[in-house]
Amino acid sequence: MDREPVLGKLDDIRKTVRGSLPNIYLLHGDISDSEMNELYNHSKVKCMISLTKGEGFGRPLLEFSLTNKPIIASAWSGQVDFLDRELCILVGGSLQEVHKSAAIDKVIISGSKWFTPDDQAVSTALKNIYKNHKQFLIPAKKLGFRNRNEFSLDKMQNKLSDILTNNLPNFPTQIELNIPKLVLPQL
Repeated sequence: MDREPVLGKLDDIRKTVRGSLPNIYLLHGDISDSEMNELYNHSKVKCMISLTKGEGFGRPLLEFSLTNKPIIASAWSGQVDFLDRELCILVGGSLQEVHKSAAIDKVIISGSKWFTPDDQAVSTALKNIYKNHKQFLIPAKKLGFRNRNEFSLDKMQNKLSDILTNNLPNFPTQIELNIPKLVLPQL
C-alpha cells in the first residue's frame, strides 16, 4: 500500500544529492527466512543501516552482525547491548517527544520519546563506510565472532536460567501424594 509513496520519497531524496550515488534498492513486502539470509549474505550488500527510533532488542541487527559486515545503527535502544561502539558505527542523536499523530492508545503513548539520529552524523557515517569500506571489515568480523559466541541460543538459555535461578524464589519440590486408589464396584 505504501510502496509507491516510499519510492517517491527515495526519488525526492535522490534529487537533492549532487554527484553520484550508490544504487538504492527497495525491498518491500514479506520476506522469508531463507530470502532474508540470502539478502544478508549477498555480495552486493556491504553494510546494514538501521536508524531505529527505539527497537527493543533489534534482532535483525544481531542476525546481520553474524555476516561479518559493517553496521551503522542508532546509538540508542536494545541493540546497544550487542553492538559495540568500537566494532561498528553507532550514530548519536537526541530523544524527542513522539508526534501526536503517531500516538496509538496503549501502544505508542502520547508524551513518550523516540530517538532521532543526528543528520550530520548519519551523513558522515554513510560517506565513511562508502569511501573506506575495507577499514570496517576487521571490526565487523570481530563483532560477528563476539556475537556468535556471546548471543548464541545456548548462551541465551544459560543466561535466562541464571536469571531465573538468582531472582525467583525456590520452586516447590515435588512431594509424593499417598492417595488411596478408588475401588469400583463389580457390575
